[in-house]
Amino acid sequence: MDYTLLNDQKTKISRLSLGTWAFSGAAVWGECDEIAAIHTIHSALDRGINLFDTAEAYGDGESEKLLGKALKERRNSAIIATKVYSNHLDYQGIIESCEASLRRLDTDYLDILQIHWPNKDISIEESFRAFDKLKVDGKVRNISVCNHGIKSMEAIEGHDVVLNQMPYSLIWRLGEYHLSKQMDDKGVLLWAYSPLAQGLLTGKYKTIEDVPMNRRTTRMYNSKWGVSSHTDNGFEVEIFGFLKKLRALCEETGYSMTALAFGFLKCKENLGSILVGARDMIQLDQNLEAYYEIITEDILEEIEGLSLELKLKMGTNADLWQNCIDGKGRIV
Repeated sequence: MDYTLLNDQKTKISRLSLGTWAFSGAAVWGECDEIAAIHTIHSALDRGINLFDTAEAYGDGESEKLLGKALKERRNSAIIATKVYSNHLDYQGIIESCEASLRRLDTDYLDILQIHWPNKDISIEESFRAFDKLKVDGKVRNISVCNHGIKSMEAIEGHDVVLNQMPYSLIWRLGEYHLSKQMDDKGVLLWAYSPLAQGLLTGKYKTIEDVPMNRRTTRMYNSKWGVSSHTDNGFEVEIFGFLKKLRALCEETGYSMTALAFGFLKCKENLGSILVGARDMIQLDQNLEAYYEIITEDILEEIEGLSLELKLKMGTNADLWQNCIDGKGRIV
């Protein structure tokens, strides 16, 4: 496994990381097999993955509880990153959320505490006053952010953060509009989530009819299905048109779709880690096999060109879940 040193000059994270939202019992993923989930976490550690992502909002803390249980005897081998939701970003809210996460994770410190979504109604200074207190108390080692665009990154200038977690894949390249010079200047690395576009880039969904209804919640899909919180028309025609072209390239070259998806991300200079989900060890092994495959430069150029047309048709709102408000998404 490859590792990246964060800008704290102490913490090394694996370039492939494991997300635990799928272990929360959330409707989008379905019920969790706890034994399989714990075995998957242990197998990830054994295979060199040391970075694990969770959040207080994932199943009302159920994801944190399971991760804490799995890592109880192997805490020192893992980098745990959890998140404070946007409605808890006041001083007291952050302190209380951190304490609750520590209890659920059954640990006395967090390697990384993240802002899940920015909240323009709460002062950044107030939020970081709480983060600084937690760092001084030894309860948090690093602060990170998620879903922060250029303006949100500018708002936290002067404060130390190590990563910015954003949705990023061959299908969802809209985060490229929001990668800021401030990230480069401060050494803040991109943590790419949903790198396989919730299964679209695994090759198992050839048409919209193949996609389970509980997966049609993002802005990739039309709100007519009645399962999303947005009201957009989605990009189903464009996405499945692109997937058809990508599938043909896979048949021609012998590469798997997943390997191409990871190869696209691995070549990005500011990438810190690729966050994958795996409900069992079979899916974990599939992800690792695809991650390690080496893609030639000519193919990387071709797939980037193939997906550019899709990117240009999608606009600039990088929020996977909500349509634009007053012309702006939540990621700004």
